[in-house]
Amino acid sequence: MVESGNLLFKTDVVPPTELVAARIGAAGVVTAVSRMGATFAGIGSRDLAGGIDFLRQLHRPPAFHWLSLNLVDAASGQPLFSPLLRHQAGGMRLVVLAVTDHTAFAEPPVGGRVLPWQQVLREAVARVADQADFVLLLSNYSYTENREIARACPGIDLILQSGHAAGNLGPIPFDRTLLAQTNTRGRSLGVLDIAWQGHAPWQETTAGRGSLSGPQPATFSNRFIAITPAVPDDPAIDALVRQTKQQMKKQAR
Repeated sequence: MVESGNLLFKTDVVPPTELVAARIGAAGVVTAVSRMGATFAGIGSRDLAGGIDFLRQLHRPPAFHWLSLNLVDAASGQPLFSPLLRHQAGGMRLVVLAVTDHTAFAEPPVGGRVLPWQQVLREAVARVADQADFVLLLSNYSYTENREIARACPGIDLILQSGHAAGNLGPIPFDRTLLAQTNTRGRSLGVLDIAWQGHAPWQETTAGRGSLSGPQPATFSNRFIAITPAVPDDPAIDALVRQTKQQMKKQAR
């Protein structure tokens, strides 16, 4: 399970009178997605609405990592959270990177700075190129900016974006990079099936397509599952949600 970012809060700024309750809800979200199998998430601008220090409390390696290459300490310039994650899956070496949208902030987050992706991403992708069979980028930038990222960093195989436009975006091939997005804050589950052929151009799986000779493309198919009341609840997750809501109501009194 992959969380690309903008997971915790509804907006980039939370009113001070609502902050404590919102933090309770955010902590509950992290606990819930962890129980569902998520072990990392990219940091979106909205994830910082509770403050960097609060997000640090939810950064619990190795159980759960918050990732961002370009969210750095204001004084030292060093990453405040995990800059990347290495993972082995089915014999494949997977490297996960993440970038936070620097244009989303009217003022830098307290204690930090968000650098433009151009200052950090190309070097990071080049550095891991020989160490990874598949490079995944969790991006908080817009679709337009992610196309620029794909053009500048062709070593990225898949970009999962968590920009500021809500809704699902079916996978779009951009030469050797695939771009996709699911709705914000867990409203949808995106399922992406990949037949990986190495760092090859992408092609959607369609009956009758393909060639018996020549280089084979990496193929994909996907579907979105709307998380609605009709979807059965996991009893443990349902209990956690009810408990979190009760804590938020108690705080709001």
